[in-house]
Amino acid sequence: MKMCLLLLFIGQLFLSGCDTQDIDYAMGTVERDRIKLSSPASEQIVDIKVHEGLVVHQGDILLQLDTVRANALVSQRNAELAQVSAALSLLNAGTRVEQLNAAKAALDATRSDSKEALHQYQRIIKLYKNHAVGTADMDVAKAKRNSTKAKQNLAHAQWLELKNGARQQDLSQAQARVDAAKSALLWQQKTAEDLTIKAPVDGIIDSLPWYKGDRVITGTELMSVLAIAKPYARVYLPASALMKVKVGDPIDVFADGINTPIKGRVRNIRSQPAYTPFYALNERDRARLMYLTDIDLLQAESLPTGLAVEVHIP
Repeated sequence: MKMCLLLLFIGQLFLSGCDTQDIDYAMGTVERDRIKLSSPASEQIVDIKVHEGLVVHQGDILLQLDTVRANALVSQRNAELAQVSAALSLLNAGTRVEQLNAAKAALDATRSDSKEALHQYQRIIKLYKNHAVGTADMDVAKAKRNSTKAKQNLAHAQWLELKNGARQQDLSQAQARVDAAKSALLWQQKTAEDLTIKAPVDGIIDSLPWYKGDRVITGTELMSVLAIAKPYARVYLPASALMKVKVGDPIDVFADGINTPIKGRVRNIRSQPAYTPFYALNERDRARLMYLTDIDLLQAESLPTGLAVEVHIP
């Protein structure tokens, strides 16, 4: 529609021959923001709740993609979070009283064995000096003394480890694993929620090329929605009007079937022309340059999209 209007406008310019007078009007159509909704994942369409032309409100469910795989991944992330959270709780809880008592009992036992082995070694030394026992007996007693002493040191270290609890570094690592699991769960939950396509704004379903049962890939456009609010006029402003119309200027917009002008305000004028002749831009050619211009329309929510409009250039 817009291209046809532009070609018609350009044709009128060519029919005017070499006339270089300024053009005092610009033509275009009423437009609305077109929001394209794409597929967040490669899944099958299991339900479509709308049809083309239907008016929808923000938050309405429009289309449902299959969630079986996404929900399974959410369950997996929940299990991973539960696992690392339990490990962190175990470290924070510290050693159980029963474990600490058992370690203390083992330490006491090794101390007794070590003390007995030391006394035995001292008796063997006296006997060895009196030539009552041989070197082999003394070596055996000495080895037993050293062995029981080492076992005592080991039991003491194990008891201290249980008594002191987890190191701060271990707690920090466990907390980091919990945080990572929470982030992964949130990410997966958002991915699952995105499979339910909802209306981002109040609008009209403009295009819906898919059917229930179709399988789409990631990034495929599922439908487009025309926003009902804030219509605007998109017109082609001739180059001769660039010095007369500025961004922010109030301007009247006229449409067929509406007796009074529609109040508008210039939102944007493109810096590059939408149409450029292929030949040299002399004074006559420059008049044919067209600049795409958007004009916000005030109190015009009822105007249909695509309605032809005209702007009179002051």
